Amino acid sequence: MNIIMTPTQKYNDLKALVKRSYAEEKERNEIWEYIAGYILSPDRTQIQEDRLEDFTEFLCHEGRLAHIDIVVNALDTTKCDDERCNLFVYAIEKAYPNPWASFCYGETIGTSQELTRFFYIETEK
Repeated sequence: MNIIMTPTQKYNDLKALVKRSYAEEKERNEIWEYIAGYILSPDRTQIQEDRLEDFTEFLCHEGRLAHIDIVVNALDTTKCDDERCNLFVYAIEKAYPNPWASFCYGETIGTSQELTRFFYIETEK
């Protein structure tokens, strides 16, 4: 029997996954704030289901959530978005060859940098 989860259940399961994945409280809270900020509406009162779906694939796999941060020059206008995205995907596949790799875009930090954080499932070795 398939159980259909509500967005709230998925959101709570994702929060539990983050809690299990990061032992250090400061890092865990920072990662959760980043994810929640991406998923929730700007006033933080509603779950944006399309954005939640970017993360729910992680709930189906064993392992713990992990991430790497890649900082790029946001002022480099010679690359189109598709090229930039392909460079990011190549970078994460090279660093962590994992079929469950996914990513979302972060907020602008400082004045000239854009933070992109890649999330993936780290399996036991």
